[in-house]
Amino acid sequence: MSVDAFESPGTLAKWAAGVVVKAEISEVARWRMLEYWMQVELYRYLEKGTVGEWKHLGEHEQPYYTTLPRSGSKFNSKWVDLVVAEPSLERPQRIVWIELKDIGRSEHRLKANASGLGQDLAALYRLDPQMTQDLWLRPPPHIVDIGRAAEWERFADGIVSADHLIAQIVLVPKQFANEEHEAVLIENWLKTFKSRTGSNLKADKIVRAEAGEFSIYATVLSLPEYS
Repeated sequence: MSVDAFESPGTLAKWAAGVVVKAEISEVARWRMLEYWMQVELYRYLEKGTVGEWKHLGEHEQPYYTTLPRSGSKFNSKWVDLVVAEPSLERPQRIVWIELKDIGRSEHRLKANASGLGQDLAALYRLDPQMTQDLWLRPPPHIVDIGRAAEWERFADGIVSADHLIAQIVLVPKQFANEEHEAVLIENWLKTFKSRTGSNLKADKIVRAEAGEFSIYATVLSLPEYS
């Protein structure tokens, strides 16, 4: 039975946790590059129809245009881990841009990566659909990929007319899912987001679900102009 995983942070956290369990990611909990495995497994379960009509928008990670890139970046373009659309890829009603993160295996990495979550969420929060469409149709030299040109031309027209949501899915080892570390994780995440955007995101917009040796934290929200 399929569900709309992007209905709320709670449904997204629960669905992603289910994928982590089914994919047996806990069996390789010591592997330090689980973000990439999670990316592939979430893609696989999307394409299997476990989230209704949502499908991945193309066969690659995709670029988007943000008016708030990371500090020090020379470009306004970023690559998102997953981007999904429904019900039609060519004429979608909704598009969700999704960033993934394995929070790390030490307190130092947890704090640093939590701030990175705030940076990534800020960039997504300032995603510009019109400029993203232009980026796909007329990619600048640092974006050009001949192997993706046909895909970008196929899907670009649908970007502007769709409603847009943004999401984050975070993989956290159980030893860092206690009350103390969770408070640090969420505080750094939201503090960095606010310092970059000037906008408050309440902690209750980040929801947790359990997944074997890990906890999954997730948030999903509309872009400001679609709120």
